[in-house]
Amino acid sequence: MAEKALKAKCLLCGSEFTKAGMTKHLQSCLPKDIDNSLKQKDLKRHPFFHILVTGSDSPEYWLHLKVKSESGLKDLDQFFRDIWLECCGHMSAFSYQRNDLPMNRKLKNVLSPGMELLYQYDFGSTTELLVKVIAEYKGSIQKNKSIQILARNEAPEILCNECGKSPAVQICTECQWDEAGWLCQSCADEHECGEDMLLPVVNSPRTGVCAYTG
Repeated sequence: MAEKALKAKCLLCGSEFTKAGMTKHLQSCLPKDIDNSLKQKDLKRHPFFHILVTGSDSPEYWLHLKVKSESGLKDLDQFFRDIWLECCGHMSAFSYQRNDLPMNRKLKNVLSPGMELLYQYDFGSTTELLVKVIAEYKGSIQKNKSIQILARNEAPEILCNECGKSPAVQICTECQWDEAGWLCQSCADEHECGEDMLLPVVNSPRTGVCAYTG
């Protein structure tokens, strides 16, 4: 869908990298940030995971997260719903090697570096995420925040399927199955399927699915 690889910003230092470079960058930037924060303030070290979350079928959508080890899978579930997925209160699940994991499990009792979980939201029009543990650290945690975004993909540049010139801002839920539903506003206004079939283009792997509007 995306026309070119976009750069995203590291929210720790402000540097910009493509998806391919961000993981490598954070493996050096995150330890530096931990050391700097602990030097500047008298803070306790808390264990946390560095996690990369990617759309399984749409890898152009991704998040790097700092997640407190004391958090539960249910906290990750709620975070994914809030930032990327929630539309109609669908069910969801985490699994590891095809085994379902209870939502009440704490991350410290489930995760380890190198591990990859599958997350599924909505078992009808399913959106799947891959949750990979990059590393585990001890450092400062933002007060009252169990999950912190380290980096997030910039919205992919997707051109209108009709005119091929302007960025798509609407998706026809009827035509998208033929890979022809991405529409700029001008083409959307004239699209034969009608306004009721349109959903907004949003920066999420669930864009254009079910009733998701961001």
